Amino acid sequence: MKQKLAYSVDNDNPAERKRFIRGTFDAISPTYDLLNRILSFGIDMRWRRFSVNIPGDLRGKRVLDTCAGTGDSSAVLTKKGAHAVSLDFSLAMLRRGVSTGRVRYPVAADASCLPFREGSFSAVTVSFGIRNIPDINVYIGEVFRVLTAGGDFVILELTRPENPVVKFFYRIYLFGLIPLIGGIISGKFTAYRYLPETIASFVDPEELRGMLEAQGFEQVRVYRKMFGVATVLHGRKAG
Repeated sequence: MKQKLAYSVDNDNPAERKRFIRGTFDAISPTYDLLNRILSFGIDMRWRRFSVNIPGDLRGKRVLDTCAGTGDSSAVLTKKGAHAVSLDFSLAMLRRGVSTGRVRYPVAADASCLPFREGSFSAVTVSFGIRNIPDINVYIGEVFRVLTAGGDFVILELTRPENPVVKFFYRIYLFGLIPLIGGIISGKFTAYRYLPETIASFVDPEELRGMLEAQGFEQVRVYRKMFGVATVLHGRKAG
C-alpha cells in the first residue's frame, strides 16, 4: 500500500508508518547533513542552540536527545557540558553521527517506547523530529515518564508562518525548492516530498501545547522563530 506523505496522528497502529519513516531516513543519511545546511542556510544550528539553552545549566546532567538523527543537537548539548544520550530508530543516521563524533552515547530505539527507567533524565529534547512520530501522545507520555521531577522537555520543530506574505514565499520554498534540491542531491525524491508534506500538515503549535499539558507538563511556553517558520516549545514536569 502506498504510504501517505502527510502527517497524521496514529496512537494505536503506527507500525507501518514507522517502517516507512525509518526507511526514508536510512536512505537519506549519506547526504542528510549537507542538505540540512543547504536547505536551512545554516539557521537550523542557531535554532538548536536557542532551544538547548532554555533549560539553563546542564553541566553534568543526563539529557536525552530523541530523534537525534546524526547528532547535531546532541553535539550542542555535549558542548554545554551535558551527558547527552542520542536516541533514534534509524541505525544509519546514528552510525553517521558516531562517525562524525557528534554522537557519543547512541541508543537505537523507538522514541515512543523509551528503554529507560522513570526519572532517568534532567531534560529531554527533540529537534525537527516530533513530526516523524505518528503516536505522538504515547511519545509525550514516555518523555514525561523518563524525566526527573522538575525536568525540562524542549521541542524544536519546523512550522507554518502566519503572515500571508511570508506564507506565500515559504510555500514556494517548501514545495518547490526543497523537493527539487533535496531530490537531486540525495537521489531520493520521495523523501524530499515527504519532509515538506509533514511540515505543512503537522499539528499547530497551540494544539501541541495542549497535548503537552494533557500529559501533565506545566508552564508550557511557545517561542516562534523567524515569523513562525520554526517553533520551540518548552514544558516542565512538576517538581
